Amino acid sequence: MSDSPAARFAREPQATGSRGALQRLLGRRLVETTLGGLIIASVALTVVETTSTYPNHLVVFAVHAISVIFLVELAARFRAAPSRRGFFKEYWLDLISVLPLLAAVDLPFIEGASATPPSWLAAFGLLRIFRLLRLMKIARHRALLFPRVLRKGARELFFASGLVMLAVVFASSALVMFERDTNPALRTFPQAFWFSVYSVIATEPIPGPPQTFGGHVVAVMVIMTGLFTFATVVGTISALVSDRMRDGELIMDWEDLRDHLIVCGWSRKAEIIIKEYVAAYPEDDRPIVVLAELEGGVPQLRDPGSRQRVQFLNDDFTKLEALEKAGIRRAARCILLADTSKGRKERDADARTVLAALTIERLNPAIYTVAEINRREHAHHLEMGKVNDYVVSGEQSAFLLAQSAITRGVMSVFSELLTREHGNRFSRCSLTNDWKGKTFLELMVHMKEEHNALLVGVEQDEKIVVNPTSYVFKGDEDVVLIAARDVKL
Repeated sequence: MSDSPAARFAREPQATGSRGALQRLLGRRLVETTLGGLIIASVALTVVETTSTYPNHLVVFAVHAISVIFLVELAARFRAAPSRRGFFKEYWLDLISVLPLLAAVDLPFIEGASATPPSWLAAFGLLRIFRLLRLMKIARHRALLFPRVLRKGARELFFASGLVMLAVVFASSALVMFERDTNPALRTFPQAFWFSVYSVIATEPIPGPPQTFGGHVVAVMVIMTGLFTFATVVGTISALVSDRMRDGELIMDWEDLRDHLIVCGWSRKAEIIIKEYVAAYPEDDRPIVVLAELEGGVPQLRDPGSRQRVQFLNDDFTKLEALEKAGIRRAARCILLADTSKGRKERDADARTVLAALTIERLNPAIYTVAEINRREHAHHLEMGKVNDYVVSGEQSAFLLAQSAITRGVMSVFSELLTREHGNRFSRCSLTNDWKGKTFLELMVHMKEEHNALLVGVEQDEKIVVNPTSYVFKGDEDVVLIAARDVKL
């Protein structure tokens, strides 16, 4: 292993073909925000369509066009999903919400089919309102951006408020469809809307019950929603008060974790790693999961930035269930520390590291895994298991001590390069196609003149070649630099 620890730590996880690229695209914040806006527009247009006796054809066209976009998005998620069963489990309600597209086609199995769908099929338009659940999920995911105190219970409150919003909008549209021909009090959407709101709050139909069977069913649904919401809010507030009194750990929905870092094992080194990682990616809002058997409760981190990002999971990182809960299948990076807690010997700690590393690579081949071992004799197990990188902890410190004795003053150089707190540090930079055909020396001169950075090496076959004698760039490599700030070409 010729890479320095800092270069290994900064290396980005490798893409896994078109599926990996598609997963990253669908997980972007811009994509989620766009989907949220389309959901709001779709629901609003659905309300206009279903509550109008003769809806405008432009409204109908727009709502079906948005449904087509959602159908394409679901197809892309199906293509990127690592498990078909997991896809249907997570997006079955979204699949139901695109069923109203059937109303936009001329169905051959209906006698006398025409461009105008039957009324029972047009009523399927109400299913589009269920897309509000996706909007609620996006909002709950954004709750991770909240400070520590607000984050506790934010998901439960989002769930309760989202359920009320969904129930009120759906019930209002449904009541107008069922009641407008028989009940003057529920003939328009505003009338049905306030009926639904009052019924949710009072848990009884106000000012009076509907007149049709469909209206009765919708009213019962609204009342049950009100009861459920009241119980959820009261339970959440009680849990928050209890949690605040005992100062327990963060409340988190583990299913929302995506592209995050998992640190297996806990020691003083783990806190340093987390601090460096937070400093390297200050704009990244994803939590850092620490999976370890914690003795004496949750550790108190010294760095304020680390405290806002870290979520502790008190469990054994060699257990499959613990890794699954930490979101190992959806994680981007994993760092395995040699766990010598509970009196474990170095050989036992290395065995646990190898076992966990091989399990992680099997569960998520796309993850970038770095493992710490105590003895190099165990490294070949990691290499055979396609673990991306490893560090032999005892050797690294011995090398540093030897170099300090051989070359006086060199320790200050290592101290500066291996931390982001001050001075220069290792940095990674992706080349553009403009550098195709140019040499390592030409880029070295350019980096020094334009960015005051020193070119150290270039990546070849997932390894960093330090100071190659002669190298011609292909235009799509990554290079390692020494610089005071990140460099982009």
